[in-house]
Amino acid sequence: MVVSQNFIKKRMIAERPYIIYALPISRTTQALTGGKIEKVWTNVQNFLTACTNADLKNPNSIYLTGFTADEDHGEEPYLAEQLIKKTQQVFGQGETETIGYLYPEMTPLRQTKTTWQLTANDIDKAIKYIMELQPIPKYNLGPIELIISYDFKLVDTVSKTELPNQQYPSSLLIWLTRNNCVSPSLCFPFTESDKNFWSYVDSIEKLIPFKFNKKYLRLGRSNRKGTANMYSKL
Repeated sequence: MVVSQNFIKKRMIAERPYIIYALPISRTTQALTGGKIEKVWTNVQNFLTACTNADLKNPNSIYLTGFTADEDHGEEPYLAEQLIKKTQQVFGQGETETIGYLYPEMTPLRQTKTTWQLTANDIDKAIKYIMELQPIPKYNLGPIELIISYDFKLVDTVSKTELPNQQYPSSLLIWLTRNNCVSPSLCFPFTESDKNFWSYVDSIEKLIPFKFNKKYLRLGRSNRKGTANMYSKL
């Protein structure tokens, strides 16, 4: 089946106004609540189970990332190297690459990143593994991260039915590591911030696994020509 670019672009344009919770470009992530990974993951599971149609056992993606030390800026290499070796014993060799290049010479940096692409079948094993690594040593990057993503639709917390008119999926990109964090995108199918919208927010806010900061809410709608989406503060 061939899908035209015009059709894809049209699907990306909002068919009706909606409200989105997302971080600004200047901020990539925000902290997950709970402290230790065990509590953080429980909070994430509770939210996904009660407020979304996500299948916990089937994330969109799951992978581990390990970083060597930044020796050029004084970090000690031993603990980071040991974590990478241990992870290779459990999940295989992984793919290793430099974290970047010196410009303009394009000389690769000494610090490297190793990625282990996992599957849904690995999720329980990977979560148990990252939990057992605690306390994770402090490095500027990593040194070990479990990254999991979910796309989903929001549901009514009582009836468990999907909220109507959800053109866009919501998502969580989750980092389980020394400082657990998330990049959220919650797309609420409400055309305005009326009492129905705030009532729904009230029903899920205590279950959201991060601090729900209302300043990150925006009203999205298509422009007059219907060629792009535009956003404004509530």
